[in-house]
Amino acid sequence: IWYKKLVSWYRDQVDLLPPYGNYQGILLGKFTENDKHYIDLGVDRVGVDKVTFSILENGENIKVRYTRLGKRAINIDRYSDELSFQGNE
Repeated sequence: IWYKKLVSWYRDQVDLLPPYGNYQGILLGKFTENDKHYIDLGVDRVGVDKVTFSILENGENIKVRYTRLGKRAINIDRYSDELSFQGNE
């Protein structure tokens, strides 16, 4: 039993190392399975936490970096078509 736990821990640690998966485009969907939250990127489904799941909306333009094996989101950037505030102009 301890060997299986050690192997699982090791795989989790290796999964956190680069290179990462990258996706930039439209969020195609969100779903929950076995009390875990996922976003659908078309090429992969990526696990996210509950707060991120509730904030993201289908059809949003996003950029996601995620682990290769576990398909867990590392960071998600949201893009908007609106002009950002540029200061005193």
